[in-house]
Amino acid sequence: MQGNIPQQTDEITSLAALLALRASQFPDRLAFVFEDESGSKVEWTYGYLNRRAQATAHWLEKQRLHDQANRGERALLVYPAGLDFIAAFFGCLYAGVLPVPATYPKPRRPLPRLNTIAADCSPSIVLTHSSVLDGLCLDEQSPEVANIPWQATDQLHLTGEAFQGEGIARQDLAFLQYTSGSTSEPRGVMISHGNLLHNLETIRQGFEIESAGEAIPTGVFWLPAYHDMGLIGGILTPIYVGATSYLLAPTTFLRRPQRWVELLSETGAQISGAPNFGYELLVQKTTAQQRGPLDLSNWRLAFCGAEPIHPSTLQDFAEAFADSGFQRDAFYPCYGMAEATLLVSAGKGSDAVQVLHVDREQLTAHKAVPVEPANGEAQSLVGCGASLDGQQIKIVDPQTATSRSAGEVGEIWVRGQSVSRGYWQREEVNQEIFGAKLSSNGDETFLRTGDLGFQWEGELYITGRLKDVIIIRGRNHYPQDIERTVTQSHAAVGMGAAFSIEVDREEQLVVVHQLEREHRKADLDEVIRTVRAAVVAEHELDPHAIVLIKPVSLPITSSGKVQRQRCRQQYQDRQLSIWAQWTDKPKSDDAEPAELPAPDFLADVLSLENGQLVSQLESWLIDWLTIRADLNPGMMQPETPFAELGIDSLTAVEISQDLDQSLGLQLPPMMIWSCPACAELSIYLAEELVADRKGKSTK
Repeated sequence: MQGNIPQQTDEITSLAALLALRASQFPDRLAFVFEDESGSKVEWTYGYLNRRAQATAHWLEKQRLHDQANRGERALLVYPAGLDFIAAFFGCLYAGVLPVPATYPKPRRPLPRLNTIAADCSPSIVLTHSSVLDGLCLDEQSPEVANIPWQATDQLHLTGEAFQGEGIARQDLAFLQYTSGSTSEPRGVMISHGNLLHNLETIRQGFEIESAGEAIPTGVFWLPAYHDMGLIGGILTPIYVGATSYLLAPTTFLRRPQRWVELLSETGAQISGAPNFGYELLVQKTTAQQRGPLDLSNWRLAFCGAEPIHPSTLQDFAEAFADSGFQRDAFYPCYGMAEATLLVSAGKGSDAVQVLHVDREQLTAHKAVPVEPANGEAQSLVGCGASLDGQQIKIVDPQTATSRSAGEVGEIWVRGQSVSRGYWQREEVNQEIFGAKLSSNGDETFLRTGDLGFQWEGELYITGRLKDVIIIRGRNHYPQDIERTVTQSHAAVGMGAAFSIEVDREEQLVVVHQLEREHRKADLDEVIRTVRAAVVAEHELDPHAIVLIKPVSLPITSSGKVQRQRCRQQYQDRQLSIWAQWTDKPKSDDAEPAELPAPDFLADVLSLENGQLVSQLESWLIDWLTIRADLNPGMMQPETPFAELGIDSLTAVEISQDLDQSLGLQLPPMMIWSCPACAELSIYLAEELVADRKGKSTK
């Protein structure tokens, strides 16, 4: 591999060859700059990244002496945010091992998603960072995870010796991209080197980037590396064009969303993007005073995808940051999915965003009939561009497999070189999803996306989903997983349906479940609290509403399958036979979380006995969380699980930041997930406060 480096991009047959080319062309050019939660930066050049990747490849090659990490075997990548993931990913590519990106580990927490991925793809090795091994407690994990050899790649020795690997062809698999959200039936999308190279070229064309020149645009990205948009958009695309990418820890964005645009302003970066919720959160969490000093005039391409795009979000963002120099024409709506590597459709560079206003009632009949924006029945849809680089998009009747005309809604089918081989070890499903054929042409096969949409004047518009997948904050959640969690959370809960509704321009989760007849006299408030805690703990989602309905009243088919869309409609039309329900209180636009005052005992930390300090911290936390969660006094007790308060992953990050500021500590962003209630959290904070004060007193 290293001994025969291609000299041009069009000669490249693999991602490993791509990195080798960039390292030979630009050994001293910055490839990545990573900023962690504390604001510290790590910089890697293309040359250094290549040496780190080859060190991993050398180590993997040595494992073959022990019959581990053979070519084609899988390696789980379990890394915190940072650059070590990138080196491990390319090290696997060099060695012919299939990297499998996994979600970031949380300290002292079970890893159900990692368990199911491991059970599905049978990895022979887990690559990670030494900090993960220090806090993971492998002996507490499932056998599927604990029994696999783990290796911290940041501790590998850099020899400087070029890696002489076997040749890799475009048709060879590059990695497995597990679709986000599912915990019970994970599906690993098989992405080949050819898929990646074609999609990267598609992105380059759509973004209108000149490859490997001297004036390559920089980018700023915060999406996690295990997310397809984060990996391919924020990491692989910059390498493909020879650019510099600034990476922000995802938890930094969740704690301080304004840091995203601050970094864009500081670097003058031209390209960045996020799902719809990222732009929405930035508008909500920043003030005019914070936006004032920013200069976003260089931001020429702001891509938006991975979940439904709301015209109002784009409008609000453009207005909020207009004085910072942001141009509305920079928005770049796009549509894609892991099954098609990433990008399916988009515009060409900075084309104006297309917003089409259609008759809402006609749309329910699967017809797009344009109307004036002022029409009371108008529904606004954002165009997601057209297919690029030779790919085909068809709108198809899912029942008859016949093509539909412009303006007619149907399922979106895709064909092209970016479409993956299918799901890992799912041959039967692959025949249905990746081998679809039009009734008029039996030769060509298409990918069935499961999404509904239509084409109008060459533009693709997304209208909904044929399948029941729930997309919240850019992550897919399978309703059957959530329903299973709810049913298993309490004996009083029976069969049910999980679905999403739009609340204040955001998708929110609703669960509707039958009560078991023999538990009709149960404490239903306690049942609802238990359900909420289970969903938050298992799926990191706080439901918008939990509804318990009369036994045998859930809409089902004649064969006993849940009719989720009908249940959703009955919920919105208030036609359910409700016995008990809970709905999250609406938050006003200008509502702010309760301020967390600094405790008055901070000055006496070292003079207090440990039990006294823990007790005072506990009382202080309970008082504040009672106000923040709008609870009745007395409801919050030391052992009350945080999950019962709806503290999901986003809220946990926000609370960690509040505690940082009030206690003067630098706490792990997801620290709350390691402490299930105030009692445990108080003990942890007491230890951190004492250690911090002792450290300062010795300086």
